[in-house]
Amino acid sequence: MIQRKQTIWLLLAAITGFLITRVPLYAATLGGETVRKFIATENLLLFAVAIIAALLGLVAVFLFKNRPLQMKLSVLGVFVSIGFIALEVWRMGEFGREIALLRQQTSYSWGALLPIAMMVFFILAAVNIRKDEKLVKSLDRLR
Repeated sequence: MIQRKQTIWLLLAAITGFLITRVPLYAATLGGETVRKFIATENLLLFAVAIIAALLGLVAVFLFKNRPLQMKLSVLGVFVSIGFIALEVWRMGEFGREIALLRQQTSYSWGALLPIAMMVFFILAAVNIRKDEKLVKSLDRLR
């Protein structure tokens, strides 16, 4: 299980998904020096999508004997990551409009890059699952 490359990528995707819920995604400067940070747990939809993506990666790790299903979960993880990015951008716009009434500035934090990293990890896992599947099929032909 751990000896395969896709396991490492799927574990990294799962860790990234869980990490998204703990780090600030963006911040706003309110009245001078006060900084308000937005975390994914403040929005139920963002939190749910992050947990779903993390659980997809974690479940896919243990499906090493069923590579086609593991591949489908990895591709689904890519789409969930894209959905999280879209929701994050939408929520940032909403947050920015709320803060704009106070005439303050908003900016993305480093946590906003984690969904992109998670998407890349799912893509790398899918590529390695495909390579593994091709290798197994080529070995079956030799028998």
